Amino acid sequence: MACSYSLRPLRSIPDLIPACIKILKDEWPQCKAELLPKLVKQELTTAPCSYGLVEHPDDARDKASLVGHVRFIPVINRERALYAESLCVDRAQRGRGLGGKAIALREELLAEMGYAELHLCTSLHRKDYYLSRSYSICDEAPHTLGANLLHTYRALGTVSWHGNVLYPGWESEYEGGAIATQKEVADGDTGVWFVKKLSG
Repeated sequence: MACSYSLRPLRSIPDLIPACIKILKDEWPQCKAELLPKLVKQELTTAPCSYGLVEHPDDARDKASLVGHVRFIPVINRERALYAESLCVDRAQRGRGLGGKAIALREELLAEMGYAELHLCTSLHRKDYYLSRSYSICDEAPHTLGANLLHTYRALGTVSWHGNVLYPGWESEYEGGAIATQKEVADGDTGVWFVKKLSG
């Protein structure tokens, strides 16, 4: 059966939010995906905003299903820039190239919306993959508003990284611990930071 895929804001597909919570919990059992219904009610603009990777079977009799997730966060020290976090694909659907589809769709979506840069952080073993997709390594983490609300950084026992501002009104939902220093971020202790230029 042939399928097509789209990235849709979770607020536009509320019936698929439970599936999204399950996908996130399967990937990161300690994450706070149960906050999604409350978060989505407040998401009226592009970022912060959770998106679902939706599979649309070509057979109209079959219902669309959620197979992945990504969340976009504002970068506050760069113009027209977003940070992407919590990208994951349903474990039962892996091996079908859906991760690559999600990455391509998020870049297309943000370019269409007029964003110039997409930032992300990932583990060292994914470095070559992102370099092959025209990402560049950043010298420093972007300054963000509300990153890691669903999935906080476990490295160094930290809540987040230098430059992240906790999401206003949600501070109590972040886990305890000191925010990583600028040096710890620069030394790569929190992962590898990438940026991709999306448009002029």
